[in-house]
Amino acid sequence: MDCDGDQVPHGPPPGSRSLQPEPNASTLQRRDRVQLLMIVGSRGQGRCVSRLQNPPNPLSRDLNLDLWDNTLAALRDSVRPSDFKYWIKPISCAEIDEGAAHIVLEVPDTSHEKWLKENYLSAIRSALKETSERDFSIGFRTSLPEPDRTPAPTISAPNPVQPNLVARYRFDTFVGGPNSQFARTAAQAVAERPGAQYNPLFLYGGVGLGKTHLLHAIGHAVMEQRPSSRVVYVSSETFLNDLISAIRNDRMDLFRNHYRDQCDVLLIDDIQFIAGKDRTQEEFFHLFNALHGSHKQIVLTSDQVPGTIPGLEERVKSRLGWGLICDVKPPGFETRVAILERKAELDGVELPTDVAHFLADQITRNVRELEGALMRLGASARIFGKPITMDMAEELLMDLGARVIRRLTPDSILSAVCDAFHASERELRGPRRHRHVTIPRQIAMYLIRELTDASLPAIGELFGGRDHTTVINALKRIEQLRAADPALRHRMDTLRKRLEHD
Repeated sequence: MDCDGDQVPHGPPPGSRSLQPEPNASTLQRRDRVQLLMIVGSRGQGRCVSRLQNPPNPLSRDLNLDLWDNTLAALRDSVRPSDFKYWIKPISCAEIDEGAAHIVLEVPDTSHEKWLKENYLSAIRSALKETSERDFSIGFRTSLPEPDRTPAPTISAPNPVQPNLVARYRFDTFVGGPNSQFARTAAQAVAERPGAQYNPLFLYGGVGLGKTHLLHAIGHAVMEQRPSSRVVYVSSETFLNDLISAIRNDRMDLFRNHYRDQCDVLLIDDIQFIAGKDRTQEEFFHLFNALHGSHKQIVLTSDQVPGTIPGLEERVKSRLGWGLICDVKPPGFETRVAILERKAELDGVELPTDVAHFLADQITRNVRELEGALMRLGASARIFGKPITMDMAEELLMDLGARVIRRLTPDSILSAVCDAFHASERELRGPRRHRHVTIPRQIAMYLIRELTDASLPAIGELFGGRDHTTVINALKRIEQLRAADPALRHRMDTLRKRLEHD
C-alpha cells in the first residue's frame, strides 16, 4: 500500500521477466531493514511511515556468545569448582560492544556483583583478554530490579509475625573473615531478595561459629527492608514442640497456618535435630514444598551437610540440597582478635591488646566461648574495680577448665631444660664447657629464642654475660644437631610440647 492507500506491486507482472538481477543476501537484508508501518490515525485512516531499523546481526550475536562461552571455559579452569558453580556460572552476557571493547555482564543481584568485583574481577578480565586478545572494560547490571527502599508509610500495618530475634545479631555486628565470607555474602543476598535465589540457603559448621548470628541477621534485614514481610524464626526443638502440641490438641490447622500461610521467610536453627523423628520430617517435607512452591524463602542451619545427617530421610536431604549450601569454618587468629575487639567495643570493656591476643591464642574453635570469656572478664573487672590483666585472663581460663598454654619466660625454660637433661642452672649459667653442659646450655638458648621475645644480648646475659655472637653460634649448632640426630630432635620436640601445654 502506498501513502495514498493504493496497492503497491511487489514484482513484475505475471509471465514477464524482471530485468533486475536476483536479489542476493545483502540486498534482502537491506530491504528487510525498511519496514512499512501502518499507523491508524484519529479518524481510522491508514498512513504509511518508513522506519529504518537495525536489528542485531545474528552472526555478530553468535560471535558474542562464543566469546563469552570461551571466557567461561577459561574461568572454569582457573576458579575453584564451588566458586565457579555459585558465582561465575550464573553470569550471563548482556551486551558486547566490540568496537569499544566493552562488555556488560548480567548478575542476579547487587550482592553478587559486589562479591565478583571484590574477588574475581581481575580473573574475568584476564579470561576475556585470553579469549579475545583485547583488553575489555567490564560493566555490570542486575537481572532483578533494585529493592524499593522507600520508607513504609506510617499507616502500614505492623509485621503480623514478631519473630524472636536477638537484637544484637545483625549484619553490621557480624565480624567475619575468610572463614565465613562466602556464607555472609550468601546470607546478605537472601536478605536482599528473599525467595529469588539460593532457596533454600543451608549454613553448616561447628558449634559457636556464627551460623545463628547470620540466621538472625537475615531476619532483621528482611523486616527492615520489607516491613510487611512475615518472618518466622524457630529452633528445631521449638518446631518439634509446636508440632507435638498441635497433634495432641488436634490443632494442626493452626500449626499449618502459622508456618505456611502466615510465613514469608522461614528460619530454622539446628535442623539436624529433626532426624529420626518420622512425623516431624513428614510435616517438614510438606511445609518445605508449600513454601518453596510459593517462592517463600527458607534458611536452615546445621552442624553438618544434609547428606551426612544420620536418620534424615532421603527425600528431605534432597530438598535441602536444592539451593545453596555454605560452610562456616573456625575463624583464624586475626579474625578472633577482631571479634574480641569488636565485642569489647560494643560492651564498653577496655581490653588490652596482649590479653586479646592471649584469648585468641587459647580459644581457637568456638566464637561463642571466645565472647563468653570476654564477658566474664568484663564482669570480673567491674565487680572488683580492677583493669583486665593477663593474670586475670589466665585465672579465668583455668576456672573454665581450659587447657591454658603457659606464658613462658627465659627462667622457666632454663629450669625445664635443666630437669630434662639432669643439669643444674649454675652449670648452664657458668663457664664450664664440657659436652654434658654445653649441649643443654645451647638447647636452652635455642628454646628461649624460639618461645619468647628475648633478644640475643638478653639471652647472652642470662647465661653468664656471654656475647650475642655466642648465642648465634649456639642456635646454628642446635639446628645442625637437630638435622643430624633424630633422637635429639624428638627429645627437644617433646620438651617443647611439655613447655607449651603443661
